[in-house]
Amino acid sequence: MTNSVLKFIPATIALTLSPAVFADHDNYDLDDVRDWNIVKIETCLDAALDTIPGNARKVELKMEGDDPVYEFDIEAEADGNTYNVECNAEEGFVTEIEREVDANDPAFKKLAKISQDEARETALMFHPGEVVASELEVGFDGDATYEFDIQSIHGYEVKVDVDASTGEIEEANIELYEIGMEKE
Repeated sequence: MTNSVLKFIPATIALTLSPAVFADHDNYDLDDVRDWNIVKIETCLDAALDTIPGNARKVELKMEGDDPVYEFDIEAEADGNTYNVECNAEEGFVTEIEREVDANDPAFKKLAKISQDEARETALMFHPGEVVASELEVGFDGDATYEFDIQSIHGYEVKVDVDASTGEIEEANIELYEIGMEKE
């Protein structure tokens, strides 16, 4: 895969997702977070569990542009699947829900037009570093996504989402903290 994939990203998105943006904010720490005007984590957890009843096993706080977002991994009571439920940390409402899947998931297989290796290459071209985790996801909006957690050479972690149908970067976000563990 070549850099031509990145040419398809609209200029405004490319500017907001530029790796240079991350360099300006790579010294966020918990002292900074304490000063932010955000809702309690329990407010977002309640909203997430109202949306997908189950057991929360992980939470991350990440920056999506200028917006702090809690992302909960919830193991659903109803079907046993794991869902990533995002909640706007300034307002306390759910903004996105994705179901974690494996490569054999029929919905993911139907939508995916690029391989996980191609998506990984695109993510690493966009934000160099070491991939420390990856997930395959199907959103409630019907999109299929490869998500990569990339440890940067500067010490922070970035989540880079690559559209499994088009190979384009969907979003890239700085992860400020993670509490809990991925399901093994």
